[in-house]
Amino acid sequence: MCNNVFAKPKFTGGRFTEHTLPVSVAGDLAAYEALLIDVAKHLYLADHPERQRVPKGFADVHLDIAHIEDGSTISVLKLVMAVAITSQLSLFGEAIDQRGYFVRARDLIAECIDSPADSLPANFPKGALTHFNHLGRSLRADETLELGRVNNAQPAILTSEKRRELVLAASAVYEREVELSGYIEEIDAHKSSLRLRLDADTTAIVSMPNDFLEQARLSLGNTRDRVFVQGIAQYNSHEILQKIISYDSIEIIKNYELVICFDMLSQIDDGWFEGGGKTPNNTDLQDIAQIMIQFYPEKLPLPSIVPTQDGNLLFEWQTENMPSVDIDLASKTASFHAFGEHDLDIERDFYLTNSENIDEFFAFLSQHIQELQA
Repeated sequence: MCNNVFAKPKFTGGRFTEHTLPVSVAGDLAAYEALLIDVAKHLYLADHPERQRVPKGFADVHLDIAHIEDGSTISVLKLVMAVAITSQLSLFGEAIDQRGYFVRARDLIAECIDSPADSLPANFPKGALTHFNHLGRSLRADETLELGRVNNAQPAILTSEKRRELVLAASAVYEREVELSGYIEEIDAHKSSLRLRLDADTTAIVSMPNDFLEQARLSLGNTRDRVFVQGIAQYNSHEILQKIISYDSIEIIKNYELVICFDMLSQIDDGWFEGGGKTPNNTDLQDIAQIMIQFYPEKLPLPSIVPTQDGNLLFEWQTENMPSVDIDLASKTASFHAFGEHDLDIERDFYLTNSENIDEFFAFLSQHIQELQA
């Protein structure tokens, strides 16, 4: 086997400062290998126009990671070719510099990345540009993948934007990793898919696992429940979503705005109010958060939730009669107050300690806050 160092792809950016290689970038190296093989085959056929295909065994090569070097994250790759196959390429009087074609392919790929998308090397196969749908897909905005010759002082630098340009040079669409969120607008149980409303102008069809259907039905049409999808999506040159190709994860977060609100409350420190103000007890806060997120009525308007200086919470609804609820976290007591008619205040206390109390509390809120809004 040939064990010389073939290439040293270098990843730079925040995830690589510890000089380790995240598993998520392994797909980039696999894509580089596939691109390398395609370009090497193209170069051989360009040199041998009389042939329709490369010799048997020509593409039977692979890249191995020999080790990881420091300096952000540098993967030292070796080009491995089976000795038996290399010998076959010299049979019948045809001597082929198999490794030479892969070296040329490596350098041509680097040249392609270095070139403007509208002025690519003439000998680079345009069809191979689709490989950039995969090569560099894991790169985030602050990350790069440097490719080039071993010991080349000026390697080619691939960014997420550059790979987009390269794909669009050969296609009307390109693919990238996404994290999308929206609410469920429609479910197609027959096709095991749902339609997400991402914003006012954009929807997306997402396939879903069979065990996700019942959960999806519970959130159908509820704009407060957010579906989060991580996967691969297709976009056009105007950055308009075309479709979701595949997903790695899909989950529903019930009452997402409340989740965010309670998460922010859990992060405040003592002294948050002009040097005073106690931090809410985290265990007690999470108990109340779970009640609110799980049981808050869909048709009841969301309150603003603010911490009080004594380490508790105040819920407020911005209506004419200003209904509010003081929550004592330790005792799980909810004290409702609103300004009623004829100078008669509406007041009532609830203990949020069991399901019956909780149902009574939310039924009371649904009745009185809606009445006060009318």
